[in-house]
Amino acid sequence: MRRTLLILVAAVLAIAGTTAAAPAVTKEPAVVKAEAATQPYGTHPRQTVDITWNPSPAPRPAVVLVTGGYWYTHASWENWAQQFADQGFQVFTMGYRLNFEAAWPAQRDDVTSAVKWVRDNAGRYDADPDNVLLVGSSAGGQMATDAATRGANALGLKGIVALSPVASPYRAWQDGNTSTVDKIRKLRDNATLLARCYPDSADNSTGDRETGCWDTWRDMESKNAVGKGDAPMLLVHSDGDFVPPAHSTELEAAARVAGVPASDVATRIVAGSTAHGQKLLGTPGMFATVVSWLKARTA
Repeated sequence: MRRTLLILVAAVLAIAGTTAAAPAVTKEPAVVKAEAATQPYGTHPRQTVDITWNPSPAPRPAVVLVTGGYWYTHASWENWAQQFADQGFQVFTMGYRLNFEAAWPAQRDDVTSAVKWVRDNAGRYDADPDNVLLVGSSAGGQMATDAATRGANALGLKGIVALSPVASPYRAWQDGNTSTVDKIRKLRDNATLLARCYPDSADNSTGDRETGCWDTWRDMESKNAVGKGDAPMLLVHSDGDFVPPAHSTELEAAARVAGVPASDVATRIVAGSTAHGQKLLGTPGMFATVVSWLKARTA
């Protein structure tokens, strides 16, 4: 019995010694990945924001992405939301009511509501409510330039980037009347649906709109609202864009006449390219240019 007890004690001591001698296991720090979520900012099914964000000890600037699609559909931002998040932004990709669901200015109202929602909920996503920027593509670019210019930047945006913005729906209508290119004619038709009427300076009937027909067309033109208090704008096109650079160069010229500082509005034209909208971010150096421009405008 004594011999058996000694053997058991020896075995326990051996195991204890082995355990004590084992090297400590050091856990690798957990890698924090971006988290995505979808939240409503209004009651309509399209009034949502898709959120791509990285938890952060300090609030990060918020970028609201406004998609294109002729105001008739929502084009995907593909992987760009994630790439903006990886560059230090909290990203909110907004949907909005489409032109067959609501006439202008419903889309403007949706941008206002989405930006307000982002500010009200910034703390949940480690975003800075005082540093909100917009990046819009194509039809979404028009909504971004509109947000920058209406009411002397009433939304308090730090800046907007517009990729192939349809800043002049009236020009889009004119171009569509003389072109045989399907995309250009489609843009004309959808601008007409957005306004709910054909542009005619003698027609200011109300119909299915909040304002008269001609007033609505004028209201959709960002250049008609430029002023010194506007948010800074970076406007980007390719020289072969089916939304021609004239949409932006005319807006920039109007801003100059209105006294907007030269440093607050600039047009970039990518030479030798037909890239449109979000695809401009894939042209050499453009994504880095956009990120640098956005960061330079946050506090």
